[in-house]
Formats: sequence, C-alpha cells, structure tokens
Amino acid sequence: MSSANTEERTETRHTDMRLISRAAAILRALANDPAGLSLGQLAGATGLPRATVQRVVGALAAERLVAATGQAHGVRLGAELARIAAAVHRDVIGLCRPALNRLSEAVQDTVDLTMLHGAEALVIHQMPARRPLRVVSQPGATLPLHCTASGKAHLALLAQAHVTAGLLFTDDEEFAAGICALATPLPGLAGGNYAIAVSLPKQHFAERRAAIGTALHTCRADILRAAGL
Repeated sequence: MSSANTEERTETRHTDMRLISRAAAILRALANDPAGLSLGQLAGATGLPRATVQRVVGALAAERLVAATGQAHGVRLGAELARIAAAVHRDVIGLCRPALNRLSEAVQDTVDLTMLHGAEALVIHQMPARRPLRVVSQPGATLPLHCTASGKAHLALLAQAHVTAGLLFTDDEEFAAGICALATPLPGLAGGNYAIAVSLPKQHFAERRAAIGTALHTCRADILRAAGL
C-alpha cells in the first residue's frame, strides 16, 4: 500500500471521528435542554461554528435523530433517539430489578424507577406497595419535575455533574394531597438521567421516612455497583 493511500485513510478516519464528535456534542447539548435550542444557541453551547452546526444538524435531522421544535431554526432530540434509548432502558430495568426487588421487600411501599423524558419524569418500571393502603400509578405515567421527589432528583442530575451519595429529594404532598415520596438520583447510569423513588400515604410518612431513606441509599449503592459505577 502506498504512503499516499495510508495518509488518505488516516485523514478519512480523523474526519469521521471529528464528525462523530461534533454530532455527539450537539446531541448532548440538546439533551441538557429538552425544550430545544436554536442553531446559534447550539453553536454557543458546543463551541462549534454556526455553519458546522447547521451541516451536522441537517445530517442528524435526515436520520430523525433531531427534529424541528416548531420555532424558527430551533431543534430538539428526535424520535429515532427515543427508539434507540428504549433498548437501553430495557437493559436498565433488568440491571435495576434485583435491587428494586430488595427495596420493595424492605419498605413494602410503592417503588418507581423513572427517567427524564422531555420536561417530565417518566415511570418506566413500578413495584406496587404490598400494604393495604398504597400509592399506585403505572409504568408510562409522567410526573412534573418541580413538585415530585423523582422530578427533583432528575433536576439535580441536570444541574450537577455529580450528585452526592447522601442526597434525597422529598415530595410532601406537593404533587397530590395525602401522598408523600422520597427519591434519589442514579448518576451516570447508562449515560441517562434516572431516579428511584418510594411513595406512600402521608399518614405513615413521618414514621417510615428514616427507614425508607436508608433503604433507598442501599438500593442506589447496589444499582451503581452492579453497573460498575
């Protein structure tokens, strides 16, 4: 093989790596702002020239990895990413299930595994309470970020690169009267934004809060250990 051919292949490989790196930077920026960003905002967030952002966004849009927001020159993450992510989420549920089973046994209250989905927390797996008086939603339910324990845990992951191991988030009847919850984020899990929460009736919250907090910490540690984090 001639040196010219070797240099050409090396240059092509470097070009491909740059394109992938730029596309990844744009997708990460959009992941941090689910409402979407303009091309100018993406350029500012990634440090890439606007013309480069426009070319990469065009290629990503052709593959349905980004989509228009409906506002002028605005884009957000696309439907194809959701389909790809669904396979990852199935793996996440399988990874978390043993620890969630132990958490459910320990607290006997409703346990949710949620992921950040747009501007809401999406319940992707639930283990209903084993007590007669219980809190039940269902997988597929969405929760607001500002007033639920799970939502606050997701916001913490957006705001911080690392969340301290002792961090718990509380919903004390903010989302619904008579319902309380504790949640903790799962930083770094499968490259996504996940959290686990325990929900229960208000009348039992004060007496069970400490034990639920301890059980959540244990569950979180077990999941992150199983994930190699």
